[in-house]
Amino acid sequence: MEFKIVRVHNGVKETITKKVGSLSWTDSMDSLGVEFSFTFPYSYWDSQFKNKLQLGDLIIIKSGQKEITRGIITQTPINGDDYRGYDYAFYLNKSEAIFQCKKIGASKAITQLLARYGVPIGEMPKLTTAISKLYKDVAVSEIIKSILSEVHDETGKSYRMEMTRGKFCIRRSGYIKIKPKYVDELGEKVSCTKACSVTGTRSIEDMRNQIIIAGTGDKKAQIKATVKDSKSIKKYGLLSQVETVEKTNQAKAKQKGKNLLKKLNKKTVSFTCEMPGSTIIRAGRKIYFNRPEAGIKGWYKVKSATHNVTEGIYTVSLEMEA
Repeated sequence: MEFKIVRVHNGVKETITKKVGSLSWTDSMDSLGVEFSFTFPYSYWDSQFKNKLQLGDLIIIKSGQKEITRGIITQTPINGDDYRGYDYAFYLNKSEAIFQCKKIGASKAITQLLARYGVPIGEMPKLTTAISKLYKDVAVSEIIKSILSEVHDETGKSYRMEMTRGKFCIRRSGYIKIKPKYVDELGEKVSCTKACSVTGTRSIEDMRNQIIIAGTGDKKAQIKATVKDSKSIKKYGLLSQVETVEKTNQAKAKQKGKNLLKKLNKKTVSFTCEMPGSTIIRAGRKIYFNRPEAGIKGWYKVKSATHNVTEGIYTVSLEMEA
């Protein structure tokens, strides 16, 4: 697979692919945006390049005609070869805001927040969960994550945010299912998951089989709802979690408890693997694995993905979870 790296400086494009050494890009469920890095030997600067790579330069990474990511250089070496950058989520991760919501829909709140920073929206479902909260001295990306968390508490649906071709998108977490393939030495298309090693664990350390929803008053417990799984408690013991909420009724509290129980009342399966690379792999996608020797079979979510291109060899390192 061939990659193309384009640098844009003061509106002028130039392809720097042949001079780039190693290349990598990473995205994660725990963060917004893609981080990329590459090496560009200092000794390669010659008369064909009018300007050295500079902070703020735009970098576009492509595979064929397909754009993988674009972003700005945020770190340059003083006398070395290593460069680092982020897509446009960099501004949402680094900028703090004061933002107040007064019973407005989640998608409307996010739209208003992004408008402040001139971030274009590519895809966003209609999220009607009413948001009433004051956010102060919090990173913009954290505000959005908090809003999406409230959507999950009310609806039980998980969403994640990501940048695609320079636009902000919100998508259902795990909604996109993929079966990545690569072309082997014989020219045959082979599943990437067939050519990887799997190392991981199964655990109940993060399991919670009882959820208690409580109010914020100090004079009494104000327990609004208790939701539990008796079978799980009998098998694994009581693992309880208390969630405190403001201004909620019993019906909403019970629904929130049910959603949290569904999310937390399970064994976690997590594993790492390295496989031949595929540009369709991103955090939040689900990949099908069938590795009976490891007891792994079914659809698993990509928690983080790090793509590496070194000396023409393209691989991806993954953190996966059930």
